[in-house]
Amino acid sequence: MSAALQHWWDESRQEVQSRTTLLQQNHQLREQLALQMQERLRLTELEDENRRLRDMVGFRQAVGLRLKPAHITGRDPSNWWKTILLDIGSDQGVAEDCAVVTTAGLVGKTVAVTHTTSRVRLIVDPNCKVAALVQETRSPGIVEGVFDGLGSAPGCRMNFIGRDAKVLPNHTVITSGLGGVFPKGIHIGTLEPAAFSESGLYKRAQLKPAVDLNRLEEVFVICR
Repeated sequence: MSAALQHWWDESRQEVQSRTTLLQQNHQLREQLALQMQERLRLTELEDENRRLRDMVGFRQAVGLRLKPAHITGRDPSNWWKTILLDIGSDQGVAEDCAVVTTAGLVGKTVAVTHTTSRVRLIVDPNCKVAALVQETRSPGIVEGVFDGLGSAPGCRMNFIGRDAKVLPNHTVITSGLGGVFPKGIHIGTLEPAAFSESGLYKRAQLKPAVDLNRLEEVFVICR
């Protein structure tokens, strides 16, 4: 092999080796970057969970009720807005008809309990009825879920507000304590403009729930 050909061969081999080395380094850097991103996401998730748990601990100490913390473990895809499943049950002191809350307000009530799980009916379910008060005026009424099934997100409505009640948009609605299921004073939501019912005998108003029910992760069950 001539000297020129040998020189060309050596340079070509070095170029291939350099390219291979660069590709390996690039692959290693990509793997390191992916691991760093995963670790950053994990730390962010831990920080968010710690913040929520700190809020829950503070809330638990402040309210003076017998609260059992729980995680949401499931939702029925066919009834996404009606029920959720919790990871605690009768072994932890939960029974049917226990109120379920977050630090923001009312979520619903337990309707079926096993030894280790509980199914909760959400307040936006039309079958959920809550005795309520408008905090600013003390006007009573009944909050129930509203779902037209036409693509709009479910919500709540306060019915049976007195004809002469001075209720205004953004007034706060809380549980009244009547009925024995929901303790008095739990935040349910805020009112939208009121209107008379079809019969004209009472007023009713749409209500924006205090809790974002689509983003639930942890809740409290109020055990009696």
